[in-house]
Amino acid sequence: MKPTVDVYAAALPWYGRDDFQRLWELAHDRDEMPGDYEAWHAAALNVMNAWLARGRALQIVSIRPDEFLAWLDAEKLPNTAATRLKYVEQKAAGATSETVAADSDTRRMSALSYKLEP
Repeated sequence: MKPTVDVYAAALPWYGRDDFQRLWELAHDRDEMPGDYEAWHAAALNVMNAWLARGRALQIVSIRPDEFLAWLDAEKLPNTAATRLKYVEQKAAGATSETVAADSDTRRMSALSYKLEP
């Protein structure tokens, strides 16, 4: 039986150029993220290409500041890579407030999306 997309899909946080700076300034872990959009975008494209080359499906989920910050407030969570991943996983799954578990590969992918790869 061929696996479904859900079996090998990963949610990837995506930031629009106009939203990136505000989200970066409000991140509790901004020292672990590139400080400018171009650096983040290049790293994100590297991550996307690596995952696609491995045959993984990606669901790109845009993070909009007002909506995301309201979600953080409602969930009483800090703005960190882990909570950004939780947020995009919930959006990708169509969930609202229940926890969406992520496999370790997805967590590693999220962490990599904030670092420049050579």
